[in-house]
Amino acid sequence: MVSAKIQIKVNSAELKKIINQAENLVSESSVYMAEEMKKSITSGAKSGRRYGSHTSSAPGQAPANWTGQLLKSIKVQKMKGISFVYITAKYAQFLEFGTSKMRARPFIIPAFIKTKKYIQDKLKRIAK
Repeated sequence: MVSAKIQIKVNSAELKKIINQAENLVSESSVYMAEEMKKSITSGAKSGRRYGSHTSSAPGQAPANWTGQLLKSIKVQKMKGISFVYITAKYAQFLEFGTSKMRARPFIIPAFIKTKKYIQDKLKRIAK
């Protein structure tokens, strides 16, 4: 019969530091994602139809900011170690994925992709 004994020594101060860094990263990342969504809506030239002085977004572009309701509806909720990004505007899903009569104006998935890279870069720095 073969047996093995494994002993792991944990530095509790170092472990607490890592947990704290992870919780901070979760919080920072959710704020980063919300800001990326807002930035995509408010910046960049839009090349869709003109309605008076307003130019809408073309298919594939992030939605154009017209009334500000979509921007106001992007929220972040933080709790210890958990953070949520949510959008209260009921029409956000139609902008993101399109409908049978309108092509998509994505702003959530592009922000998620940028946030994923942000998290990866932060983790690389933490791991050093």
